[in-house]
Amino acid sequence: MKTNTSLSRRNFILSAGAFAALAGLSACSTSGDKGGAAVQAGGNVDPSAIKEPDEITMVWYPNESATEFDAGRAEFGKVLEKGVGKPVKLMTTTDYNVAIEAISSGKAQIAYMGAEGFVQAEQKNPAVIPLVTTSDANGKLDEAIYYSRLAVQPENGDEYKTADGYSIDPIKGKRMSFVSPSSTSGFKVPSAAIVKHFGLESSDELTKPGFFSEVLFGNTHQGSCVNLLLGDADVAAVDDVDLVEYLENDTVEGEPNQPGAIYKVKEGAAAPFDRVIGKEFLIIQSTPVLNAPLVVNSNELKPETIENLTAALTDPANKDNPLLFAPKDQSTGALWKQKGENNFIKVESSWYDPIRAL
Repeated sequence: MKTNTSLSRRNFILSAGAFAALAGLSACSTSGDKGGAAVQAGGNVDPSAIKEPDEITMVWYPNESATEFDAGRAEFGKVLEKGVGKPVKLMTTTDYNVAIEAISSGKAQIAYMGAEGFVQAEQKNPAVIPLVTTSDANGKLDEAIYYSRLAVQPENGDEYKTADGYSIDPIKGKRMSFVSPSSTSGFKVPSAAIVKHFGLESSDELTKPGFFSEVLFGNTHQGSCVNLLLGDADVAAVDDVDLVEYLENDTVEGEPNQPGAIYKVKEGAAAPFDRVIGKEFLIIQSTPVLNAPLVVNSNELKPETIENLTAALTDPANKDNPLLFAPKDQSTGALWKQKGENNFIKVESSWYDPIRAL
């Protein structure tokens, strides 16, 4: 298994055939060299015509590409190799759109991405389908969620405080940091909430001069949070799962993921948080979000491979692997935290309809 291969926007564009993907893939189908298989209507190919590559490529979002997750990514790669029965190259990225284009064009056959990224990739190529997501603590989909949050500096908290909680009214005119326009919890969900709250026409109003005095994109949840903590932004959109590795285990104040909760960067936190050790942020709004899917391009993998991969991912033994699901209050380099019976669980495309509705 190859790991830590970095894929940037530039070298993706320069890779063979990728320029056409970035120049504009059809929202209904893809075309071009697809391993010798002609694309049929709806983005599907005849399974007997699929010619899988000798080495499977999986692409990660920038949030999961940090070096502190090297051990977890490598362990996850072993699970993938068990499922597909051949080598898997793990490719980290520097940009959300690179991952979306890679999976929709077929340059990558597997991807781990947020729900919004999946929906965008699916629009480009309906052959992109979800296999699994991470379950809730009971091993089910019932509460398979994480949180999209708006955060501010605690010393400015009184500006947002109301008699019964916190209000986002004061964010208008502030300097705002989002994650990426393709981020579910770092843009899609918070922007939808802001649009609804202020009665705006669309999220386009949030990225043009006018509503905010300045708009930044951190490119990762880590980057968006650091924009806030360094004072470059007044408000930041951040999730909870991508920041756990850098924060103290318990909140300084308040209930986790609820308005009023204050979090503190822990001693020894890795980059980019090494510049803001001991800094704190306050949550003023928190919205539950559907857990991210692991997706495949079904034009690039045979049905039996997809079936075997799903079986390997949902193996009950995975939940007890500390490099896949880190034990509570421990840092093992895992990308996910074990909160009970968490494991990978099968998920259907329709489960993400709420994200499509946004």
